[in-house]
Amino acid sequence: MEDARYEPRGFAIDCWIETAEGPVIMHETPGKGFAAMTRFADGHLGFRQLMKVVKSGPVPLGRVVLASGPAFVVARRHPVYRRGMDPVPAEELKTGELLETAFHYPTVYLPEAPGQPAENAVAVRAIEAAGEGEVMTGTIRDTHALFVTAGVLCGE
Repeated sequence: MEDARYEPRGFAIDCWIETAEGPVIMHETPGKGFAAMTRFADGHLGFRQLMKVVKSGPVPLGRVVLASGPAFVVARRHPVYRRGMDPVPAEELKTGELLETAFHYPTVYLPEAPGQPAENAVAVRAIEAAGEGEVMTGTIRDTHALFVTAGVLCGE
């Protein structure tokens, strides 16, 4: 995803991503050739190689806190996908916005949870400043997107 709207971008070095081997902390990925979980254009999930991982920074960081409890830290301008495959810089997310998630329930079955939206997605609870720090990013073959372990789709 080459777009100046998303610069600087990257995952905090202690951010966890989903891989074929399970959750992996970002700073353990360089030179190891992990297959990261991604979403294909047809909506199916799969894995594609995470390549050319680089470290940069320090950059301004933001913490995306989900209504379901987990949070993840990325560069404030890093692309995060809103529901409908709509990328937006993390710092522009709004409380209550629904994000693109890894797993979906069939429309006829949506579990009910107190305080959760009756949607087939996860909502943003808060966007918080998280100081400055080093970030890492790489290239995901074909899709240019991957899932953080919190289950949210982000740009590479």
